[in-house]
Amino acid sequence: MTDAPDDARQAPPEATLVPAPQHTPLWLALSRLLERLEAWLRSHGGHRLRTGIRVFWAAVTALGILLLVGPVLNAPLTFDDITSSAKDATSTWFAKDFSAEYVVVRDDEGRLVAQVEERFTAVFPDDVDEHAIERVVASQYEGHDLRPRLREARLDDAIVEARTSAGPTRTTYTIDAGERLTGTHDVVLSYEMRDLAYDDSDPSSQQSYQVLEWDVFGPDWPRGVAGSSLRVSVPRDLAATYARQPTSGIAWLLVSGSTTLEPEDAASDPLVYEVSNDQNIPPHGSFWFTLRFAPGTLAMPGPSPLFYLQAYGPFVPLLLLAVGVLFALAARAVAWGDARGRAWFVPESQRRRGSSVALDARLWGARRTAALAEALEAWRRSPEDPRLTRRLARAGYRAGRWGDLVPAGRAFHFSPAWRAQFDDGLRRVPRGFVRDAFLGGAIALTALQFGLARQLSHQRALTLEWWPPVAAVAGAILAVAVIAIALSARPLTREGALAREHLLGQRLHLDQTLAAERATLRSVDLPYVVMFARPRAAGRLVRNLLAREGIGRRAGAGPTFFGAGRLGVRFAAVAVVGGAVALAFLTASPTSPPPDQSDVLDDLDGSYGVAVTDARFDATLVRSDDGSARLDVVERLRADVAAHLRAVPQVTRAWRDVVDGHDQGLRVQEITVDGRAVPFEQTRRMGYAVVQSRLPDDWEGEHDVEVRYTLDRPVVAAQADGAAVEELTWTALMPRWTWTWQLPDLETERLRMSLTLSDELADSLTDGSGWLDGTPNRPDEPPIPFGDTLQRGDQAVVAFDENVDDEYESDSLWPDGYGGVQLRFAEGTFAASPAPGIGHALWIGLPWALGPVLGLLAVVLGLVGSLARGRIGVQRDLARWMPPSLTIAQMFLVGWAAGEASDDDPILPVVLVPLVVSIVVGVFAFIRTRRTSAPGERPRHPARPRRKSAATR
Repeated sequence: MTDAPDDARQAPPEATLVPAPQHTPLWLALSRLLERLEAWLRSHGGHRLRTGIRVFWAAVTALGILLLVGPVLNAPLTFDDITSSAKDATSTWFAKDFSAEYVVVRDDEGRLVAQVEERFTAVFPDDVDEHAIERVVASQYEGHDLRPRLREARLDDAIVEARTSAGPTRTTYTIDAGERLTGTHDVVLSYEMRDLAYDDSDPSSQQSYQVLEWDVFGPDWPRGVAGSSLRVSVPRDLAATYARQPTSGIAWLLVSGSTTLEPEDAASDPLVYEVSNDQNIPPHGSFWFTLRFAPGTLAMPGPSPLFYLQAYGPFVPLLLLAVGVLFALAARAVAWGDARGRAWFVPESQRRRGSSVALDARLWGARRTAALAEALEAWRRSPEDPRLTRRLARAGYRAGRWGDLVPAGRAFHFSPAWRAQFDDGLRRVPRGFVRDAFLGGAIALTALQFGLARQLSHQRALTLEWWPPVAAVAGAILAVAVIAIALSARPLTREGALAREHLLGQRLHLDQTLAAERATLRSVDLPYVVMFARPRAAGRLVRNLLAREGIGRRAGAGPTFFGAGRLGVRFAAVAVVGGAVALAFLTASPTSPPPDQSDVLDDLDGSYGVAVTDARFDATLVRSDDGSARLDVVERLRADVAAHLRAVPQVTRAWRDVVDGHDQGLRVQEITVDGRAVPFEQTRRMGYAVVQSRLPDDWEGEHDVEVRYTLDRPVVAAQADGAAVEELTWTALMPRWTWTWQLPDLETERLRMSLTLSDELADSLTDGSGWLDGTPNRPDEPPIPFGDTLQRGDQAVVAFDENVDDEYESDSLWPDGYGGVQLRFAEGTFAASPAPGIGHALWIGLPWALGPVLGLLAVVLGLVGSLARGRIGVQRDLARWMPPSLTIAQMFLVGWAAGEASDDDPILPVVLVPLVVSIVVGVFAFIRTRRTSAPGERPRHPARPRRKSAATR
């Protein structure tokens, strides 16, 4: 490398200085580190070390592939695994009279310690040949190191030496009898564990706890159990911090049961809880208990090192790849940067000796103008050759356009002139240990990242997490970047740098002599003028010169070039399909049946466990002083609450508060249980108003529940039979409302509903008022007229009182869909809210209009494009791309708009007829526009010359 200051002092007066590259301190530091590493590796080994590094990365790649396609490590048991193990319960020993005693205390530091004693009888069938009894306990739990310590092991009342095998997350105690075990053997294990509790919150009450939730059988119990019992001792001072009553239960697959633990003696210290089960439990069953303490009761340890490894270890490959990108960029900028020539250059009027336009274009890096410069050079030497003329015309009319990006790049790198740079020593390919590390590490770490993502996707705690696949995709993107940087580095040698400085001198000379303004197609300097110019400017210059020579655009026409118009057609075709897919999968069509109450409350913690046996809904319509309407509602529910549930049952209600695009402004004011106000939270799910209480503890038994809410904007302006009216729709109950109010042997037996309004308002009622009778599949069903249910007195009241036994009577008002009232008033009765805007109307009409519009577009574009027949161009592309894409888009939208339509639904012909027409037009346009030869192009299938007849001969 030339010393720039000394070299600059030797420059002639007319020289232009070349500034040295200014790299950032980070790039310099990283590159310097890579150079030192390369030098150290070269000094400590040659071919053997290089081979060893490659073998290492190959091994990491093989490990990643094994994790990706091989067996899942520590895979959770499947449903079939557990059921099949139940059939083979007697193929190994099983436990009889399993009992466990847990003494839970706090140590001097306030941390939880559990002293455990397990007793069971191991039964060995006659055909079982085993010599040892194994017991597996957890050693890592919720990020805590439990530090299990065995205190004593007994076999048939004799103290034995149990072998302890500690794994990453489990500890195994093995009692080896030294001989085959037969019959029954009494086993006693005493051990101690610490820090079993962890911080958590109840998803139903949203109350924070410190939870001890423990499975007595442990993380791996492939044994059947005949009879089991549990005894838990808790000091009174610790029990005083309970945030919720202790619970316990058993579970096997979908079968489970739980109970609330009660102390044997409420006055004792410690409190002792005992629960027993005389049923047989198949292998892989669960026998658990839960203690929930107030926050701050127990001192919590920090996460264990294994927790950090499991939580953040899968990100290590991604982190290494991100660091690799930084190092690769630094190497590309500095270590793999171009060599320095002189620190100056002078104007050059002549080409470099031994150079060519093609070679100089590669040295200059003229990716988008190299083809045009070569075409000019070739045509200048033989302007009478029509092939060279056509080549020049094509290059001139393509230069600088979007459609020329890929062809220009391909021609730039796959030309013989590209290889000639390396043969002439003008460029070099960086090689060495560092480059091998970039290439091998990028591939290996990507394989490892995908393998980890696949392994983690099988873990139950991560099945709903998004980060493993996202991390894998991000790692692949970073790996591609590292490989691209490493493989594309082709720096200039000193000879190449000197050659490029000569090109700088040529450019300076051409600028000083205004070569671009006086150039002709036959000018010797024109190829270099084009080479140095911007692609668009170069193309514009050559096109003007071609026009002067009388060479038109058609001379350069070609079927393989895609201009902005043809690219736009393809982009529009893909965008139409993408938009249809997004609309179909990300939104619900207005023609689809709306969700019912069980859909809205599905998987909502705490929504199960409250059975309503008697429900009464009383609403009062009030007209305020400003003329606006307000509806006050009181729901009185007789509730029977289940016990022994893991989630605290909550008062949960859902309402349709947006009717035909109008938001009624529902506000829950209060929820009371037995006259006492309870905390609650109002949210939205699936577009519906949902409220849920936040009771902190179990409240089993019968209770009186009241829910008070208000509709601030219940009345909206509407149209009925062409006349302006004002409409109120009160939806007290949603479809399938009984499903969420049921428990085994309990259901809603009585339902009362009433709405009170003044006589003045009752006089303003018009036709169309009545009890709601619609369902999700029949949302526009007219209401049932009030008839005798409307009573007049001091006030007007509409009300009914129905029993479930009369549900199927012809005159029963028991709702099987929406339950509530629709009132229509004469215009001007209230200061009503305006009707929903044009946006809502467009959305409602979208399923009905989208199919015909897309079908019409397919027909128009297909027929217009067919006029082009086989001529290559935008018009032909319209016919070959747009009708198929519009047809595919309609296929997705048919399912979106009419996926749940019945056979007689009018939406079906609206979406199916345009689809069929689009298919027909698309096939017609495709056949009609089969490709023919372009002007100047040889026919794809030349016609055979006719054989001359004898007379002609």
